[in-house]
Amino acid sequence: MCTYTTCFLSRGTWRVLKKYVRNRARPEASIAKGYGTEEVIEFCVKFIENLRPIRVPESRHEGRLRGKGTLGRKAIMTVDNNLFRKAHFTVLQQSSLVAPYIEEHLALVHARNIGKSDAWITRHHIDTFPAWLRQHLMGNETINQQLAFLARGPSGSIATFQGYEINGYTFYTRAQDMKSMNQNSAVRIDAMGHDGTTGTYYGAIEDIWELDYGPLKVPLFRCQWVRLTGGGVMIDDSGMTTVDLNKVGYSDEPFVLANDVTQVFYVKDMSSKGKKGRGHDEPKRHVVHPGKRKIVGVEDKTDEDYD
Repeated sequence: MCTYTTCFLSRGTWRVLKKYVRNRARPEASIAKGYGTEEVIEFCVKFIENLRPIRVPESRHEGRLRGKGTLGRKAIMTVDNNLFRKAHFTVLQQSSLVAPYIEEHLALVHARNIGKSDAWITRHHIDTFPAWLRQHLMGNETINQQLAFLARGPSGSIATFQGYEINGYTFYTRAQDMKSMNQNSAVRIDAMGHDGTTGTYYGAIEDIWELDYGPLKVPLFRCQWVRLTGGGVMIDDSGMTTVDLNKVGYSDEPFVLANDVTQVFYVKDMSSKGKKGRGHDEPKRHVVHPGKRKIVGVEDKTDEDYD
């Protein structure tokens, strides 16, 4: 014998309702109280900020492509205006929205400084362009919103990290590498020089910055680069690339966008080690090996891939 309502409850529904029973002498009251309590909790959690519900754990690869800081996050105020200006210029230089204004400003610098060397023109352009762009576009409400944020400049508060994950790579600063069993600070980038030629540059990450342009967050690496000339970078007959990490250069342009670099590994080239009893025992050069991406589960990858 059963009522109209209870006759048509499925076995699954009864199984759910039975879990609310705490007092077998009053099953209906237990079910009503338990079900009501659960409904109230589910309603309230919608208004709790930064709540992390219990569920399947987030994949450790989540965010590797987009980019996120992982170690040693600190917020610092600008302490070196020259370095800050170079970082901001790097962001502007890599934006297609800013490219026409870079050409316009460079033409103005050339016209106003006839007789100056190309090196002087380049330095002056880098130093003055951000302020010129901000003044040039101030009050212009017709420009692209992203361009407006870039021209306005980043916040003076910089987020710094010791570790950063982007494009499937895990990057460390040199200081963090010293504490780790792994090497994650070596990088490579293909870039065009001021003379229009393209080259592959090798270096190591000194600092990791994240500039805040309001809705835009731009991660950059400040690197110590190896000179391409003077034996800094060499390729032998078999195509193997070696670098001398002591031959550094390009200190005027230390920053690169984190999204543009590729990870590499430096392995000591024992063939460059001096003869026993002559000079330093450490090898002078390092062999460059490709880095390894950790993107399991992304783009149908089933294992960690080498580039």
